Amino acid sequence: MKTSLIRNAALIAACAAMTVGCATSDVKNAGVGAVGGAVVGAVAGGSAVTGAVVGAVAGAVIGRLMVDGKEREVYSDGNGGRYWVDGDGRRHAVR
Repeated sequence: MKTSLIRNAALIAACAAMTVGCATSDVKNAGVGAVGGAVVGAVAGGSAVTGAVVGAVAGAVIGRLMVDGKEREVYSDGNGGRYWVDGDGRRHAVR
C-alpha cells in the first residue's frame, strides 16, 4: 500500500502540533517534530529521513505560533512585518 507524501506531511504536522507544547524553544520544537516525523514516516512505509525533515519544519513553525499551549494572535504592522503580543503587552517579531 502506497501512501502519498501530502498525507504523510499532514499526519506529521498534526503530530507535531500536538507535541510542541512540551518544548520551550524553536530548536526543541524542531527536535520533537523531527522525531515524531521520522517515526510516522517509517511506520507509514515512507522515508524516515523525509518524515524527520518535514516534522522538524512543522515543529519549528507550529512552535513559533504557540505559547504555553495557546495559539498566538499574529498581527501585521502595516509595513510588511508581523508580530505577536505577550502577556505584558510587548511586541515580538515573527521570524
